[in-house]
Amino acid sequence: MPSAHRTIRLRVTLQIVAALLVAASAIAWSTSHYRRYDFSRSHRFELSSQTKQTLAMLGSSVSVTVYFSPTSASTGAELYGDVLALLREYQFQARGKQGVTLEMVDPLRNPSRARELQAEHRFQGTENVVILKYGDRASVIPVPEMGEYDTAPTQYGERPRLVAFRGEQVMTSALIGLVQPASLKKTYFLQGHGEPLPGLPPMQIIGQNLKRQNIRVAPLILAGDSTIPADAALVVVCGAQVDLSPDEIASLRDYWKHGGHLMVLLDPTAATPALDAFLEEAGNIRPRNDRVIRLLNLGTATGILRDVTGEFFRGSEITSRLVGLTVLFAGNSRSLAINDQRDHPVAGQSSVTRPLIRAIHGFRGCSNFANADGKGVSFDPVKDNFFPVYLAAITDLGGVQDDRVSLGAPRMVVVGNCEFVKDKFVAGTAIDFFSSAVNTLIDRTQLTGTTPKTKEFFTLNLDELQLRVLALFVLVAVPLLAALIGTVFLWRRRS
Repeated sequence: MPSAHRTIRLRVTLQIVAALLVAASAIAWSTSHYRRYDFSRSHRFELSSQTKQTLAMLGSSVSVTVYFSPTSASTGAELYGDVLALLREYQFQARGKQGVTLEMVDPLRNPSRARELQAEHRFQGTENVVILKYGDRASVIPVPEMGEYDTAPTQYGERPRLVAFRGEQVMTSALIGLVQPASLKKTYFLQGHGEPLPGLPPMQIIGQNLKRQNIRVAPLILAGDSTIPADAALVVVCGAQVDLSPDEIASLRDYWKHGGHLMVLLDPTAATPALDAFLEEAGNIRPRNDRVIRLLNLGTATGILRDVTGEFFRGSEITSRLVGLTVLFAGNSRSLAINDQRDHPVAGQSSVTRPLIRAIHGFRGCSNFANADGKGVSFDPVKDNFFPVYLAAITDLGGVQDDRVSLGAPRMVVVGNCEFVKDKFVAGTAIDFFSSAVNTLIDRTQLTGTTPKTKEFFTLNLDELQLRVLALFVLVAVPLLAALIGTVFLWRRRS
């Protein structure tokens, strides 16, 4: 063989070997460096950051047993595919950590194992359940709880109609209880001043959200010489309609000085000078006597936008996973004046105050809000608050700026709006912010970020005329168009 051919063969061989080495290296690297994306309409298979953080806290493997008969006619049988898809996402997310093991048990095919599970976990054999085991603790989740149903068809003898899937909410709540059994925190909501209570209108959604995160809610009435209970992980003042009494302020001050955590959601329409003075004294946060509004030029008139769009800051664990998103504060909002750092006038310690949310460009704090009805509204460059307009802030007593550090130091979050947590206004990012703030204040910063959402099913409702048009298009128009195109190509080829 000529030397030139041998040289060519050697070069080709080296090129093939090099290509194989590059391909093998790329495959080996990609096995541990790849991402999954969910492009579905409702992002049904995308886990929230709270679920991911919960799986990251696993100290040992979680055993998941799906006791499910795909041929069952009971309620919840239609969730079989969604439950399996969700559990596969949990397995993938826990990959490389302690892991999630999955066991499928069909009671019709494996009756002995089915009877064993029924005796161990005490549930009826006709039920479809998901059993979570973590160490020596277990939780049994009935599958119908993972669905949201419309019961109206039952009036006509039909089965309930599935409208949404909330399996991640139920599953993550159970996992939090298993991973952190001692983290069942008790949050007290101050009552007696017109404040709503989570779980009841108009805060049912927030109440459900707190329950799914294993956060107990209790009312708190500070009457006379009452003190805040010792088991309070957090005290929330949400939308007080009347001012707090001196004794109630004294109780809050004492709780704050001894390492208490507070969240105050202000109602701008209520006059609460004592509460405002306490926030400035204790937390270096002064609620301004204004309304955050934006003037809109409507051509022949000037419109006033009261619903404020806020953007998140990066400086706290509460908002670090929400940066880039916006939150809507409906109704009236007050702006907050904050002092970044100074010696605390009560405890003699330094305190650090950081903004959490500010209004986007265009919104201003108007002190002349009494005339904010479109007649003669004007902004005072001296009294009014221009950009940046802060809507929420956090204060740490003792100068601790890392929210992940829990030293028993007092911590307070103040928001100049209370409507955003009510059922008629609460939205995805509002729930995420409220949940992140609560988890941070009760020293569970690892569970901040986006929370599991209900995955609604998309349904297409067509009337009789629309169905006829669709059938005509699919059965006649599309085949005729394909035949026409084929005829044109055939004629051009022959010509």
